[in-house]
Amino acid sequence: MSIPTAVFLDTSILDGQQYNFESTALSTFVPVCKERGLKLLLPEPTEKEIERHIRQRSSDALAALADARRKAPFLAKWPGLPPASAKSESVERLQVYGIARREWHAFLKQFNVVKLGYEGLDVKKVMLWYETTTAPFREGKKRKEFPDAFSIAMLEAYAAKEKLHVAVVSADPDLKAACQRFNSLLHFQSLPRLTELLLSEDARVEKMRSAIDAQIEVLLEAIAEAMQGVSYYHEDESVEVYDVDFGEITTVEPSIVAIGDNECTISFYTALTPRVTLRFYHETEHGSEPGEITERDDVELEGTAKMSFDDQGKVAAVTLVSFNETEVRLRVSPWRRW
Repeated sequence: MSIPTAVFLDTSILDGQQYNFESTALSTFVPVCKERGLKLLLPEPTEKEIERHIRQRSSDALAALADARRKAPFLAKWPGLPPASAKSESVERLQVYGIARREWHAFLKQFNVVKLGYEGLDVKKVMLWYETTTAPFREGKKRKEFPDAFSIAMLEAYAAKEKLHVAVVSADPDLKAACQRFNSLLHFQSLPRLTELLLSEDARVEKMRSAIDAQIEVLLEAIAEAMQGVSYYHEDESVEVYDVDFGEITTVEPSIVAIGDNECTISFYTALTPRVTLRFYHETEHGSEPGEITERDDVELEGTAKMSFDDQGKVAAVTLVSFNETEVRLRVSPWRRW
């Protein structure tokens, strides 16, 4: 097995963590990455894209705060809400962006960062990919995905020059397809998957992984119970989520991201299709009337769990379950029957 000695984090990974650099996925990866001595590769197009996303999220956060003050003026009585500022909107945006940017740079300082510029980019190679619709290019809106193509070309060139393997961590299927064309680029769907691989030389990881697989129902039950504390809302504010029935959870993808004395922390992912009951008003020839509909919706959940083991190495308990999001948005349309 080729263990990568350099890593690239796609923008999709940081977007998925909401740029929370203290999240379990990111905070558990850092010490393992340091211990392994992995280099963090940062192509210039990716760096600029990250900066742009941070700037946009800063602007969106201020807009959401202003909207909350407008829709719920009673929040002014809440001591935890920052008072409205007399500063201009552009100044506030710069200040919030500055805070987010400092967090990003503080995260980078924990690594041996190698920045990849355009100097070694083979433009002819990238244009050939474009002309032949080769991944990461494809038909449709991804037809002109040059930033991803530039980044892949830079990573592949660096890997060839340094004679090493690069872990490309990305939730983008087109980047995954691009990695499949190069022996030096190893794709990981999520950061916990890479963290688990880097921990794999510790014999305890394999034993814990085997115990979890053998007693997966213990984890499934703990996740199902914790899901009762998650709230659900519809993307249309006029629609009320009356009930969500997940039924029995049958599949979950756990990855061990940290280990301790007879305990470990895992990151997990599960995709579900719950039955959701929605209440709403719809227009009829007699005016606005209440309606109710029960439909299936697609829901993806990611989270973290802490598991303990007995002296025989079997799962003793799931001591903690938390989800990356405490509010889940539903999208199924309640209007299609009318």
